[in-house]
Amino acid sequence: MGKCKCNGGQRIVSNVCQCMNPSGPGCVDVCTNPIVGDPSLLGIMAPLIYDEIGVNLCTTFDLGTDIGVTCPTATNATVSVIDMTYEYGAGNVQIEAINGRTNCSLITLSNITVQFAVRIYDCCCRLLDTLYPTAVYLPSDVTAPTYDEDTNPSSVELELFTPYGFAYDTAGDAPTPVINYLGFGVDSAAVTQGVNLFANAKLLGFSTDDSTATVGLTLVLQSLYYVGYKVNSAGKIDIPKGSIVTPDNSDCMRFVAGDLLNLAIKPLDLGNPGNEQCYKKDCFPAGSCGIGGAEDDTTIIN
Repeated sequence: MGKCKCNGGQRIVSNVCQCMNPSGPGCVDVCTNPIVGDPSLLGIMAPLIYDEIGVNLCTTFDLGTDIGVTCPTATNATVSVIDMTYEYGAGNVQIEAINGRTNCSLITLSNITVQFAVRIYDCCCRLLDTLYPTAVYLPSDVTAPTYDEDTNPSSVELELFTPYGFAYDTAGDAPTPVINYLGFGVDSAAVTQGVNLFANAKLLGFSTDDSTATVGLTLVLQSLYYVGYKVNSAGKIDIPKGSIVTPDNSDCMRFVAGDLLNLAIKPLDLGNPGNEQCYKKDCFPAGSCGIGGAEDDTTIIN
């Protein structure tokens, strides 16, 4: 890093700025000389998947209501995952380093409670009801009703490439590595750096006689980290616009019925056609406030 003097003060500038002004340590104005990217090659910060692994589980559970009574015409159903909860520690979810393999982690999954949305339909595919049952997958208690040695064991161990580590819960006395559940709830709809866990469900059986569902569940662990990229730009997205039809032909109505406003200045584009580079005036002497300096234009800019 180098130093740049402006109006008697000092500012730290990057090595890139130093190279842009090889004659000396004078100011390089990054407002008129952007140092990262160009309008056709944009810099973005995007989540990159470094590794992922999944496992399939299956169990049968009670829907919590008498389908024959509440929905006597029910013939079929669909299922989707809406939430998952789990705890950390022995007998639950555990995250451990693997000796001799510093970039890998051993993750044990156990006692994961899954909440489903089960939509029940009649033979004409009319929605009769939506149920929200829960079921425990990978129950540590082998006497649990959902336990099955082959299709829903007490736990699974999965190895994952985690070169940059985990997200941490720092609320306690010591930071604890955590796994982010990625779903469709208000608090679970975003990925985080570290390890994410998400699930997909498939209805394999639906019994109206004993009001049970057999659901296959795919659990996926994913190590994900945000990284900067250069991306070719083909322009901004054109947003489809809905219009209100009216005989009024006023200026306001023509605007309302017209195209959407689009601030189409490209990032880092300070040249033609707007000549934005001219709006940034040269530095004035300290204390002059710009009086008697560069031209003073008053222009309405759309």
